[in-house]
Amino acid sequence: MKITAKFDSVDSAEFAAMAVRRLGVGVFDVSLSENRRKVHRDGDFAPMGLFTNLNTGTLQPLGIVGNISESSNAGVSASATVDIICRPSEAKKVVSLLMNGGGHDIKAK
Repeated sequence: MKITAKFDSVDSAEFAAMAVRRLGVGVFDVSLSENRRKVHRDGDFAPMGLFTNLNTGTLQPLGIVGNISESSNAGVSASATVDIICRPSEAKKVVSLLMNGGGHDIKAK
């Protein structure tokens, strides 16, 4: 039986895969694949707010301008998919471990 689960982070997928591997007997293969996705971000941003001027005690506008480089990894996040091949008798245990590890969209075939 093949069971597939998606995870929001590679770390949580690795921990869940490790827990499934510990089952040992009845689990034949555990594989993990990283899914990189680009998150859209504007190159420039300028959040505005107010701050108190410590010298005069008055509220003044605060302008912060920053730049996110297009080449940085700030806009890239990684999710992961774990595929497990196991005996049908172990499926409930495997699904439980995947769910406890943060797995979602779990499918069994």
